[in-house]
Amino acid sequence: MKAALIPQFPVLLASIISTCSSVLHAETKVSQPAEKPNIVILLADDMGYADMSFLPQSPKDVNTPNIDRLAQTGTYYRHAYGTAAICSPARVGFITGRYQQRWGNYWYSQGGLPKEEPTIPKALKPLGYATFKIGKNHTNGGTGAHPLDHGFDDFLGFFHHTWDYIRLSEEDTTAYNARRKGSAATATIGALIRGRDTRVSYENRYTTDIFAEEAVKFIKRDHKSPFYLQLSFNAVHHPTYIGKPEYLEKFGAPQPKWDRDADSWEFPFWDPKKIGWQKWHQQWGHLKSVDPYGRKRYLACVHGLDLAVGRVLDALEEKGLRKNTLVVFISDNGGTINTYANNTPLAGYKYMNGEGGIRIPMILSMPGTLPEGSMSDDLASTLDIFPTIADLSGLKKSDLFDGESLIDGTPRSAELHWEKNGNDWAVRKGKWKLHRSSGWNHSTYTLDDKNMASPAKENVTYPKGLLLYNVVDDPGCTTNLADKHPEVVAMLLELHNKWRAQMAKPKRSGSLHIR
Repeated sequence: MKAALIPQFPVLLASIISTCSSVLHAETKVSQPAEKPNIVILLADDMGYADMSFLPQSPKDVNTPNIDRLAQTGTYYRHAYGTAAICSPARVGFITGRYQQRWGNYWYSQGGLPKEEPTIPKALKPLGYATFKIGKNHTNGGTGAHPLDHGFDDFLGFFHHTWDYIRLSEEDTTAYNARRKGSAATATIGALIRGRDTRVSYENRYTTDIFAEEAVKFIKRDHKSPFYLQLSFNAVHHPTYIGKPEYLEKFGAPQPKWDRDADSWEFPFWDPKKIGWQKWHQQWGHLKSVDPYGRKRYLACVHGLDLAVGRVLDALEEKGLRKNTLVVFISDNGGTINTYANNTPLAGYKYMNGEGGIRIPMILSMPGTLPEGSMSDDLASTLDIFPTIADLSGLKKSDLFDGESLIDGTPRSAELHWEKNGNDWAVRKGKWKLHRSSGWNHSTYTLDDKNMASPAKENVTYPKGLLLYNVVDDPGCTTNLADKHPEVVAMLLELHNKWRAQMAKPKRSGSLHIR
């Protein structure tokens, strides 16, 4: 008997939101704002689909009162998707409202974000918007990698797939390079970047807190015009095994104090004198070893993220801006098993075109303009955020958009597509999803009654081949219906082949192949 695809957690039976069972239908009326709205994007990294406490399927170990609060004032989309199962392609798909495959960006090290591509902040600049990007900027390298080249007035963050949460100084970089030259770059630690290239060091700080503080300062400025703020957290991406001591203590997860001058560094801090990076990263970043406290460390990271969301919402309310601000909460892709995320009830994880890799948390909130306390079963995508912003801000919608506005209340007319390569792609239309799968076999874990992790006896698996699922009735993708509905397979295959013919071939950008 094969192990269950998703580690089993107790399920919360009742939602915190009293209107959780309500569904937003096509006839929902949406008000038009009286003036151009402010826009705040809260972009989580690898967030588990179930790891928000307002959801019926939320495990009982999760508590996210501020994300719940956002959902109470907005609409949660149960069938929302990113444009890829990994971060960099998904992020450029979101900010352009276009499939990133149009310029050859399918997977790692492919395509980047060309300067000529339209982006949300670039489109808003002529309307007088002030724009600021905070946090992670991972666009696969290549041309046009810098946010200042894509419509942002200012930037504070880092340029990589991940970054350390607490080792954020030049002194930390020096300490690593003293142990082995170049090891700091491999470990992705050190100072953050402000503006074009100014390095800013922090001591005894935590990235999620820093990013929230910067967002609050920006919101509280005396703005003479509307603003677009994109807060791209590195939470909850690995290394979630390195956290803020205060948050870790709350969840009972130990961590030694970081001492860069110590003779020996112990877990969770990689010591390049003892072990090579690839072996270390496979062990702790890709679940070759199970950390007994892994789920607790992840929850501590979620807790910090939730507090940051609350600080942003508080700042908007204190400035009297909440009703005229569209707040969007999304994850770039699905949660990863490697950080102990929970994607219940979906099958699969990050890196896969299974539901758990591409279906994401998504909340849109603008009290008085958009429906509040609602859950929508409409098919949605991060591609839709740019067209939605265009509708609310008075932008002329582009024919180049692959997304559709979410505010006009009509069901999605187009199908959605994903493609990693010719052997792994997917298309969804209505209730049907066709997935050409390359398969999945990965180590996993079990949790005891104290939330401590231990290695599972069998790996988690996902089938290989041409798979057809009714993902409305079967979100766990347990029953392949391809043989029973060959006409649906043929229809979806034709749609995907037509879509693929419009896309560019995969393009190498010259950046490192990173995870």
